Amino acid sequence: MLVKTDIFELEISKNSNVYLGSKKSGQIFTNWADLDDSVKLDLENISQQVETLMLQTEKLLSIPCCA
Repeated sequence: MLVKTDIFELEISKNSNVYLGSKKSGQIFTNWADLDDSVKLDLENISQQVETLMLQTEKLLSIPCCA
């Protein structure tokens, strides 16, 4: 999963790496295997929340304008 905003970039690759980039804080690279189980669970929850937001966006963009 890759998510980008104007000030953040987040990439979560389960069983691989996690990357967080911030204009304010810089870059953080972490190996998935090195994370505690609670952090992995939190990151999986974030991924699910992002998927929900993407589905909401898809619905918004698929509604015909000015019908």
